[in-house]
Parts: sequence; C-alpha cells; structure tokens
Amino acid sequence: MKRFILPILISVLPYQLSACTQEVNANQDVESGPARNMESSAATIDEPVLAQDASDILTRMTDFISAAPSFSLVSDIGHEVMHKNGQLLEFGSRLTLTIQRPSQGIGRFDSRDGDISTTVLDGEAIWVYSVKDQIYDTTQQPGDIDTSLEFLARQLGVPRQLRDFFSKDLTASLGSAVKSGFYVGQSLISGVLCDHLALRGAKEDVQVWIARGDEPVPRRIVISYRDIEGQPQFWAQFIEWDFSPELSDTTFTFLPPEGSQRIHFFTDIPGEESN
Repeated sequence: MKRFILPILISVLPYQLSACTQEVNANQDVESGPARNMESSAATIDEPVLAQDASDILTRMTDFISAAPSFSLVSDIGHEVMHKNGQLLEFGSRLTLTIQRPSQGIGRFDSRDGDISTTVLDGEAIWVYSVKDQIYDTTQQPGDIDTSLEFLARQLGVPRQLRDFFSKDLTASLGSAVKSGFYVGQSLISGVLCDHLALRGAKEDVQVWIARGDEPVPRRIVISYRDIEGQPQFWAQFIEWDFSPELSDTTFTFLPPEGSQRIHFFTDIPGEESN
C-alpha cells in the first residue's frame, strides 16, 4: 500500500528548496576571475540568504494556502528512479485532491501503470484503497489534517513535508526549511504568468513557479535531490486549483466496494488496539 500513498507526499514536496547557479551568474554583476568566483561561492555556502523579493513571494503563497478553509487541485506529477544499470527512469500519475479543514480530505491517484488508488480522511477514520489490487484498510483518524498526515508519515512512510504543506502553520514550517533562494524572473506556465523562484534546502534544490494575481498558488515545481546518486528529480505541473470546491455530505465518505478485501497494515492504531 505504500506505493500509492507515497505520491501524495511527493506532489507537494515543493518545500525543501534550492538555488540555480547558472541563473545567479547570468543575473548578477559578479567580478570575473577564479579567485573572485571562489570567494563568492564560499560566501554563499557559509552565509545562505533568502532574498527579500523571493521571501515576499513565497510568504504570500504560503499565507494564501494556509488561510483557505477548503480547496481542490489537479496535478500531473512525475519522479525519477535510478535503474540498476545507472539509467534514470521516470514514473508518474495524475493527482486529484480535495481538502476541507480542519480534518477532511480525499486524494485520488491515476497512475501511468493503470492503477487507481484513493486515500480518504472522513473526519473520524482514515481509509486507503487500491482499485487494481482491490484491497483497503481503515483506522481511527487521530485528529485534524496536520495530525492525520503526521500519523500517515509514521505508519506508511509518507514524508512529513506533506503534513507541512497542508498545515495551518505552512508559513512557519516552510520558513524553517528554506535555507536560501532568489527571484529568477517572470515565466508563463500553461498560459499563466508566474514568478519563478530558485530555492535551496538542506538536501534539495527546488524551482517553483508561483502565479501572479489574486491566487498566488504554485503552477509548477521541479525538485532535484542533491544527496541521492544521479540527482533524480521530482516535478509537478498544477493544472487546476479551486478554492470554492463543490462539497457534499458524501465527498469524504468511503464505502469499500463489493468484492474488495481488507488487508491490515495499520499498526499503533490511535486510541485502540489493532484488530
């Protein structure tokens, strides 16, 4: 089951971030010569800085998402995995996600391999289901979205960045993750005018394109993992954002389909013994 929970995490990993040295050299007036370049590089390593214009754009995005009581999104996502022969292979899926604070959410993954998987937080229970395998499990939901995603991180290996991304304290959590960054310029992403930022975290380099205007949401994210062999990438192209989603009493309801089988993989069930 971990294979279809994991993409949820990846889709919002925007936020452990990096700087692009080619763009720095192209956009800054730097004295030439190896001595000057080494001195500049050393200063960047010793004293990482998040440029104020980049920080302002990033904070505007995080404040906007954190304040939203509900939203839905559609995103195509892809990630690279190194084959045993040393070649990077790309895998991906389409994510459709709806969140209603404080405690409800549903995420559906349509994988390129044909599988469809769903994770549901109904406010009282967590459900996970794979259409291809026709298996599911459920457990008591331990609290709000923040607490529930922390529980999924502990139980199923979903990285805690997922919890941070949907956190009501997103600005604070992201602020502690970003070590340096700068404003690259304006770009069009699928026809939407965006601010392009290059950010750096402890182990990842991230580029994020944030829409200009009244809804400063990410439209594209590319992450390079510096500490992994081959520096594989993750990318997400956000197709739709909706901050007035149509919700009903059944939006966050899951009923196991007829013929599906429950497989117990949750442990340490909050407030009760595993059954």
